[in-house]
Amino acid sequence: MALENLYQCTMKDLTDLPQRMAEAFQDHPLFFIAFPKAETRHECLVYFFEQYLSAIAPDSMFLADSEELNTIMIVCDSRRYEHRQYLRRLAKMNLKFLYFIPRLGIRHCISLIRNWDMFSSRWLKDFERDKFFHLDGIFTRKEMRGQGKGEAMIRELLDEGEIMDMDISAEAHEKRTALWLEKMGFVLMNTIVDEESDLYQYCLIARHHKEQKSWIQSIE
Repeated sequence: MALENLYQCTMKDLTDLPQRMAEAFQDHPLFFIAFPKAETRHECLVYFFEQYLSAIAPDSMFLADSEELNTIMIVCDSRRYEHRQYLRRLAKMNLKFLYFIPRLGIRHCISLIRNWDMFSSRWLKDFERDKFFHLDGIFTRKEMRGQGKGEAMIRELLDEGEIMDMDISAEAHEKRTALWLEKMGFVLMNTIVDEESDLYQYCLIARHHKEQKSWIQSIE
């Protein structure tokens, strides 16, 4: 299996993952708009990722390039997904987001709720498949960027999809990231735009599931 070439993160490895993700996504356009106050953004990001990772962990794989954890990739596996349990975890996470009110203020919290679809993968309901991988996130240590580690890991995931006959979906909020994914074989399925915030969500799928290729080909 292709994913056997990657390092499977342990619980100990993941202890500081929210902190590392907060640093990696500090200036990401989605989180820059979601948490606009510079003085509280890092704190909010750490808390957000703590709750988010807790919600998706049972359905996800946490993979790295090596034990050094230079690049970490989070992949949701639909075969692990149990709808009711996921909804319970999601509801629990949403209640914990009351934490943001004193740090963001009511107005910005309302804006966060309004833009919540940009954080989600609800667009996948329009492209249902029996089984698939969802690339939920990938990031590389700042000092190790530009060495192709992220691309190498995504190509391992693509190889696994080919072996397992599973599509791979992904989102991007920057055009350059969407183009990077397209270069590796992902197909842009939809672009969701929030004109008020000028946020974009590029929705992509790498096609492997043989029974579903026809509907992808029909929109190209």
